[in-house]
Amino acid sequence: MEFQRINRTDPERIFLVVKNTYSTAALAANQWAAFDTFTDKDGIGVTKPGATRFTDLAMAGVIVEAIAVGDYGLCQCWGYRNSARVSGGSGLNTSKISEGTYLYIKTSGFAVHGLHTIASTVTIKPWQLSRVGVSMGVANTAAKATSATTWQGKVFIKCL
Repeated sequence: MEFQRINRTDPERIFLVVKNTYSTAALAANQWAAFDTFTDKDGIGVTKPGATRFTDLAMAGVIVEAIAVGDYGLCQCWGYRNSARVSGGSGLNTSKISEGTYLYIKTSGFAVHGLHTIASTVTIKPWQLSRVGVSMGVANTAAKATSATTWQGKVFIKCL
């Protein structure tokens, strides 16, 4: 683990050294990654979240810089990040991401979604209880709120 030195002007952050065990491709900067609890099970290997529901419960954090397959790199596991991959959802109020929204991994992919617990139609699944962060200062424009594609959002990561 690497702890950022305390500085009055920078938010505190914690990083992990991880190994990319996702065999299909490199992990890109700002993608979310999960510990590989299915094959490697070593506490270092990370892969694409959502391969199994077990990986969704063992989120590692956000990749800092691209990591080639089999290589090592940094993953931010705690603290403020101004560029993490986020998905806006379907456009319904129950999928929009705004400031203070809890974030979780919804399906296999490298982006987080908003976890809304107040809508009467929402059913919380066990793996969604593993909240990975909180949205901060998202510019929740109509295009982003209704987009199924991903974009870079400001988040506070909580994967410790």
